[in-house]
Order: sequence, then structure tokens, then C-alpha cells
Amino acid sequence: MTSPSGRDQFPIGSRDDGSDRAATQAALAIVIAFTLFRCALAAGLGLGVDEAYGLGVAHELHLSYFDHPPLHYWIANILMPLTGDGRLARLPFILLFAGTGWLLYLLTRRLFGAVAGALAVLALNLSAFFTLAGGWVLPDGPLLFALLAATLALARHLFPAEGEATPSPWATWLQIGFWLGIAGLSKYHAALYALGLLAFFATMPRWRSLLLHPAPWAGALLALVMVSPVIIWNMQHDWASIAFQAGRGSPGGGIKVGNMLANIGGQFIWMFPWIFVPMVIAAWYALREGRANERSWLCLSLALPTVLIFTLTPLWGERGLPHWQMPGWLMLYPVLGDYLAQIGWRSRRVVRWASISTVLLVALAGIILGHAATGYGRVLFPAVFAKGDPTLEALEWTGVRDELNRRGLLDRPGIFIVTTHPIAAGKIDQAISGQVPVVVMFGETKQYGFRWDPASFVGRDAIVVGREHTMGRVQAELAPYFESIEELPPFSIGRSGMAEMPFRIFLARHLRRPLPVSHPTFRP
Repeated sequence: MTSPSGRDQFPIGSRDDGSDRAATQAALAIVIAFTLFRCALAAGLGLGVDEAYGLGVAHELHLSYFDHPPLHYWIANILMPLTGDGRLARLPFILLFAGTGWLLYLLTRRLFGAVAGALAVLALNLSAFFTLAGGWVLPDGPLLFALLAATLALARHLFPAEGEATPSPWATWLQIGFWLGIAGLSKYHAALYALGLLAFFATMPRWRSLLLHPAPWAGALLALVMVSPVIIWNMQHDWASIAFQAGRGSPGGGIKVGNMLANIGGQFIWMFPWIFVPMVIAAWYALREGRANERSWLCLSLALPTVLIFTLTPLWGERGLPHWQMPGWLMLYPVLGDYLAQIGWRSRRVVRWASISTVLLVALAGIILGHAATGYGRVLFPAVFAKGDPTLEALEWTGVRDELNRRGLLDRPGIFIVTTHPIAAGKIDQAISGQVPVVVMFGETKQYGFRWDPASFVGRDAIVVGREHTMGRVQAELAPYFESIEELPPFSIGRSGMAEMPFRIFLARHLRRPLPVSHPTFRP
């Protein structure tokens, strides 16, 4: 089959059965192999700061949460009796990403053929962010699955295979609405996907009439009903979550070209250069073809709102995080698979690319995993880590729990913990498995500002603990609230017996009045 641009394409059913079967087997093997790879990474790598924070606040079910919509918190909470709140909690997300890989294959096969599908799945699994986020307790897991499921439902309607019955508009759009609702319960990125859908239909006269049918609007209504917990929670809490996320893009400080370039560099690293560069090339070719190639235009329409908005926002707002664009880049993996298939999946260039990329990924993962687990890099190359070690984010704070237990502090009646930042609260909360309440004092509290009624701690004693560099003014700031504050001997935790994280600790007796929180009214 030939595209309007003249490039050969091989949508589902257009290749011979042998080639389709081989590509399907290859895609399945890739999904299984990388699922096992993620299991090994999950077992060997400690929980990151976002994971620990998420598992900490997931001890309680709420309609929604401050940082994100609720779905990944709900998943963690419901499965916690089986998985606990340690590394095993990653398993449902690893399995979910295996499904995401298979959905990508099915979508790409329908759009561009089975060979392109297998290559797209390989490229996805060779990308740093998707390799890691595919196994982490993060909102991206259910979001990515839902976005691909919605896109596949649409592709089945727009591009039926030869001899395949076209699904009815009602079946198609109710499926899309359902999956868009799941995406909206996962992350606010779902709104940008919906914007991309509208952009596709607005720019494609052939399909524009579909929006005149009531089915798309019924699907939109279904999605809105499904995300109503997020809306209700925000209404009850003065739109705190939406205001927090929107505030990251607020203008301030003029134009910041350096922020945007740094953000692009982050995307380059998070996807790995050997994926990012061919992805940009493939996207460029697709842009040149434009609307003449409906299949690649669909992918571009769904991708560009997310990629462009989060890449351009750092020009006037915060630098942002490079993984914010990844749900958009996900929609371009079918285009990348098609680009590689056009080169020739058995060609020397593609085979060399796949082989070297796989070796580099495994080698880098082994180096990072070994250092994160043992800290040997600090011994062998101390100058490299003189200004900090990002792998310390994966150090679990079980040493803090052990120290508090050794001193008998967690067994004191009515005790609660006070710390200085929500990330520290999440690390402590996850380490002690929610054994006692954890409170963030003053400043930014995130979800911890909504977890506990500050008045409920009046009259109780507190353990005040945090990393040494965050505790400089703690004693002076807390003195007006407690009858007495006693500093206890400090301690450190680290890998391989090293004292990598020094902590200060205080015992504060009898809280006289509620501690201030950044959220003015407590509503659970």
C-alpha cells in the first residue's frame, strides 16, 4: 500500500502472513524480555522520592490528591495488602506497562504495519524514561496505557483493515470516552490529549463530520463523569491541585531561553540520544507529509500539544521537568516505527542501531543500578559526585526507621513525626509503613497538608527529624509551639556503611497549639 506522499506503508493485513507472524512474535518477545528486565530493576533499585511520597500518601483513600489525580494512589492503596508499600508495589505498574507495550504494537501495526509495530515497541523499551517509568509507582503508568487504548479504539474506526467491519460510532466513542476518563484519573495530561483529538478532526475535512454525530459528545460526557472525583476534590479544596499545576507555567522574570534549552536537553537525555534523534527525524518527515498522510497526521495531532506546550512554557515559566513531554512523545513512536521500517528492519543500519542501543541500555542500567545499590562510584570517582549524587534519591530511608526503633521513639504513646519537606515526609512515611502520622511543618506541605487535622496533635509529643542541611532553624521555629524541645544525638544513613546522609533529630514535648500549615482549612 502506498501513502499519498509516495512512501510505501504496510498497514495491518497488507503484508504476507509470515512477515506479520514474525513481527508479532518479535514484539511479544520484546515485551516479555523488557518486563523481566524491569522486574530486575525494580528488585535492585530503591524507591525514588516520588514513589516514596506517593506510597506514603496512598495509605489513605481520597477522591483525589494534591499533586495528581488519584488513580495510581488508588492502585497502590487497594493492592497494598498484597504488595505492601515497598518495592513489590511496583509490580502492578510493571505489568501495566507490559500492556502498554502491546497496545503500542497493535496501534502501530494498524497504522503502518506489523514490522513498524515491532520496531516501535523496541524503541519504546530502549528509551530511558519509558524503561524506568514503566516500572515505577507513578501516574504515568495508567496514563500511557489509557492514551494508547483510546488511540487504538479511534484507529480501528478510522482505518479498518481489509475485510474488517468498521465499529459503530457509539462503540468507538464510548470506548474513547472511557479510556480518556481513565487518563483523566491518572494525570492532567489527558486534557492535552483531548485537545489533540479536536485538532485532528478540525484539520481533516474528511473526518470533520464525525463531530456532528452525538456519539463523540456522549463519550466526552462519559469521560467527564469518570473524572468527577478530581473535580469534586478540587472544588472542596479551593482548586488547590489545579492551581498548583497551572502555577508552574505562570509568567515571571522575562524570557528564559536557557530554561527552554535545558528542558530540551533533559528530553534528549531522558529518551536517550539514540532514540531522540531518529524520533525527531521521523517526526520531521511526518510534518513534511502533513495531512496527506492521515495516519501520521493523527499521531502528530495527538503528540504536538503536549510536546510543544511543555517545551515552550519554560521560556516564561518554570524550567519544568523533561518527563512532562513524554506522553506526547509516546504518540510518535508509531511514526518512528514506520520510519525505521522504511529503512528496512533487516538493513544493516537498523540492526546496528537496535543492537548498540540495547547494549548501551543494559550497560548503563547495570552501572547505575550497581552504584545506586552500593555507592561504589563515590569511592572510585569521588570528584564526579563532589556536588551531589542523584542516585541517593533511590536510597530508602529504612535506616531512619531502624534508628527511631532503636531509640524506642516510635513506641511512645501518641507520638507523631514532624519533618521539613513533603519529600522527606514521603520517605519517612514509606519507611515506617504509616506506623505513626507524619506532618510537614510550615512552608510547602503538598498532600501532607490535607492528611491530618493540625488540632488533633495538640497535647502530644513529636519526633522532629530531617536531613541535616534542612534543619538549621527548626528548633527556633518550633519553640513557640511546644513546651520543650530537646536535641538528640544525630545519626547518618548510607550505602555500604558510608555516612552519606546526616540527620538531626529532636524530641519535642507537648504541642501547645496547632502547627501552621500552608493550606488554611483542613478538609480530609
